[in-house]
Amino acid sequence: MSSDRLTIWHVGNWCIHIGQTYVESPFEAPSKDVEVLNYAKPFVDTLRKIPAAEVITQPSWELYHMSPEEFDERLEWADIIIFADVETKCLMLHPDFFNRTKWEDSYVTFPDRFDLLREWVEEGGHFHMNGGWLSFSGELGKGGWGRSRFKNVLPVDCLVGDDLIESTSSYKVRTVEDSHRAVKGLDWDTVPPILGFNETKLKSSATAIVEIENMGEWHPLLAEHEFGKGRVSTWMTGASPHWGINFMKWEQYQQFWTQLFNPKA
Repeated sequence: MSSDRLTIWHVGNWCIHIGQTYVESPFEAPSKDVEVLNYAKPFVDTLRKIPAAEVITQPSWELYHMSPEEFDERLEWADIIIFADVETKCLMLHPDFFNRTKWEDSYVTFPDRFDLLREWVEEGGHFHMNGGWLSFSGELGKGGWGRSRFKNVLPVDCLVGDDLIESTSSYKVRTVEDSHRAVKGLDWDTVPPILGFNETKLKSSATAIVEIENMGEWHPLLAEHEFGKGRVSTWMTGASPHWGINFMKWEQYQQFWTQLFNPKA
């Protein structure tokens, strides 16, 4: 961690996009085009515009492959860690557990990365999670965060099973803490249509800063609490496509993320 710069480690929202498949005969079905895509690029570009910010963005598969030493280096470097669409398997598993050459002579263990991440927060780090199909509980519970050793660190409780709430229209949002630095001065009546979110339950230790309505019930959309010397915040929808495909066009998008992440904002 550095006092003269704001170091941000962003993980997730990458994919490998395979192009269209052409069935040309009973024996040929070639796929044409391939692209490694960071669909959080608008969000990452916004992070890089925060004063004094340095940003590293990585796909979840690189997190999965990280050695304990590489993971420790990231924790030592980062002031803020942002996960989005990162299922817990990326932290609780490692390729070495499936490497048969490792099975024969000695035990195969690693320092638990959820414990290391919790300790990093307790020592003063800011952890943030954006919503998505693999965040919180996620689609069919595949996110897994409510079953992880990190679940008590989050300001919200994850549902058991699927937590996705989606619409092709939009949802109402409202601020609960108008004076909070993350939302102060922002006009939430102008927020573009939000297409979905992860349903969660606010912990008693936490504050709901922004809420989102579905079928007459309000749910936390932006929540946070202090944990040890650190801070944990959660944004239960996307900052980029697809849930955030409209939100990222908001005129106050840059201001919102700057105020949330920049302690001097």
